[in-house]
Amino acid sequence: MSNFLPKDSVYWYVENPRSNQVSILTNDIETDVVIVGGGMAGLTAAQSFKDFGLEVVLIEKEFCGAGASGKSSGFITPNSEYGLEDLVSKFGKINSKKLWDFATSGADLIQDNIKKYNIDCDYEEQDTLMLANSESKFKSDLLPEYNIRNDLGYDAKVYNKQELSTILGSDKYYGAISYSGSFGINSYKYCQGISKILQELGVKVFEKSEVIKIEPWGVETAHGHKIKAQYIIVCVDRFLPELKKLEQDIYHVQTFLMISNKLTPEQVKKIFPEKKYMTWDTDLIYQYWRLTGDNRLLIGGSNILYSYAWYEKHNSSCMYKKLNNYFKNKFPELDIDFEYMWPGFIGISKDVIPVAGIDSENKNIYYISVATGLPWAAALGKYSAK
Repeated sequence: MSNFLPKDSVYWYVENPRSNQVSILTNDIETDVVIVGGGMAGLTAAQSFKDFGLEVVLIEKEFCGAGASGKSSGFITPNSEYGLEDLVSKFGKINSKKLWDFATSGADLIQDNIKKYNIDCDYEEQDTLMLANSESKFKSDLLPEYNIRNDLGYDAKVYNKQELSTILGSDKYYGAISYSGSFGINSYKYCQGISKILQELGVKVFEKSEVIKIEPWGVETAHGHKIKAQYIIVCVDRFLPELKKLEQDIYHVQTFLMISNKLTPEQVKKIFPEKKYMTWDTDLIYQYWRLTGDNRLLIGGSNILYSYAWYEKHNSSCMYKKLNNYFKNKFPELDIDFEYMWPGFIGISKDVIPVAGIDSENKNIYYISVATGLPWAAALGKYSAK
């Protein structure tokens, strides 16, 4: 392990400077639909309303992909904070299948956009691999997940500790399940790419234009400019309470990501003997990791100390040691240097289920928030237009 902390920067931003020209709102305008927020949910909502033939304006406080969507690990899978078995225990089989298919539709939408518009975003098809950190977790968490997937007609494979060695170069896990249909992306480049496409299709995108007030007639920015609209769609994840909306329903948690230098083919082979997977484990505050298209190791996680902190924690030697030691323990033969580490806040609700729906007093205002997982955000963005 290096004696120096990784650079305190979001790797995606450093390696991919923005090519889109920033357009700042400088006057009052009118439109059919105004979308507040340039993350996955907001961009997808803008695309969906545009598909219905409406005039759409998207307004963003910083730049598209500046928040949780752009800082994320880019895991595109229906799994989020809830696995399928968790959903079934909470909502029953019929409703859980509907929710799972809904999230899957969001992943499909992202994939369709990437292929249709040839978006350069480090798209990599990788199966999901859920790993048990103990034998008891394999029995209590992963086997029920495997069984319910089979019961509801979804593909899955199960591996005991011995079988796992054929697909993973570590003997520190006690079993796993895998399933297909997932992939990884550079979500910041995706947000930037789809923003450019939307503008080419006629959507007006204003960045560096912070909204401070939401009213039935539209929104007002920090510089006093107003956008009047028939429909107001608010997609700002954890920032809704700052707009005096749903203050008792929206919270946040902090997570950390680290990315390594490029691994050699030999190092990659020691991790994944056959093919790459997107992985996470069974810890309560779980670790998750994958390899990017250019074979950098991306690993994320958090701890009790920082998960619910009020402010982002930068240059955390504690989290660096935790994540570095975690991977070193699982793959002791590998010596990997991490180049960048950054924190990020994601919004959550009390029950970790996305918050989406029409304002209780103004039926033309629609909220999408705490959509943990990019597929959920995309699916809810599309649904808002319906």
